[in-house]
Amino acid sequence: MCDDSYAFDGATPNMRALGGAEKAFVHLAGSLAARGHNVTAITRCEYQSSVDGVLWLPFETPYPPESNVIIAFRKPELLEEFEAQTDHSVLWMWGHPKNLNQPLNQRIIEKHNPTIVFIGDAHSRAWKSWRDFQKAIIVPGVAANYIDMPRPEKIPPPIAIITTHPLHGLQNMLRLWRDRIHPENEMAELHIYSASLFNGDVVPKLEEIYKKVADSGADKVFVKSPGAEKDMVAVYSSARVHFYPVIAMEFYGSTLAESQATGAPAIIYTGDGDASVIGERIGNGQTGHIAPDDDAFVNLAVQLLAEDTRMYQNLSRDAKAMQASRSWQLAAIEFEALWK
Repeated sequence: MCDDSYAFDGATPNMRALGGAEKAFVHLAGSLAARGHNVTAITRCEYQSSVDGVLWLPFETPYPPESNVIIAFRKPELLEEFEAQTDHSVLWMWGHPKNLNQPLNQRIIEKHNPTIVFIGDAHSRAWKSWRDFQKAIIVPGVAANYIDMPRPEKIPPPIAIITTHPLHGLQNMLRLWRDRIHPENEMAELHIYSASLFNGDVVPKLEEIYKKVADSGADKVFVKSPGAEKDMVAVYSSARVHFYPVIAMEFYGSTLAESQATGAPAIIYTGDGDASVIGERIGNGQTGHIAPDDDAFVNLAVQLLAEDTRMYQNLSRDAKAMQASRSWQLAAIEFEALWK
């Protein structure tokens, strides 16, 4: 398995916050190793290590002389890193697949003819290929931390959380919170998990939203630091609702999948976006709701944060029952089927 994005290895998700794509890479590697495969994971990690049966190698070190299967993550050019012949090549996509149609990537895909793995139906439909290739849709799993977390015995306090980047709908959701949601329930709190806002390391394009968040303390808006998986499990299970915006160019929604698996209901803020992609992560009306406009978002938020918790209990029960079944072991089995 090969990824050239950031410095991480199999221990990183339990040590600090990590992006959803990188966590997926870690968990698939560990799950394949648990199923008896000899797995080598090549990333920008600093040192060689062995974690959960996976050999982690820095990108610049010599690679294994031979492999039965190569899984290149996100970038077709990673298939070119391996000179030895292999029985099967897999290109595991995560972002927008339109980059596959760039001339260089076309040549690489034609040369290696990999099975191209997409992470959802909408993701697969987003690619307009120049010819037929072997394709598969494998929905990512959810880490055992979230699946194994039981629903809280007591109803969580009226806390709403936001985990997405501040530029993705936060300004509008903050406006609705300040003007319409919080006035209906002054005990309710909004917790924004953002490393950039928490650390105060604000680039110019975040200055406006940073100031608005800083001025919202009276409305019980709190900025918190994203944590390791073991920390975020507790965050999700102790929240009444997860506010999640539609994000252009996003094809999965890792934190939403994780919170759903702990039993946290979700409200999808659509804004002017298309909810077809992120709608794959929830059962609309069963584990959360897609709010088609601001009024619907406000009404749903007020109900979920209210003293009457029946709506929360129903959505939370179904979220845990329906969304906590997609383990990485199941995803690993589906990957195995590509080469067996």
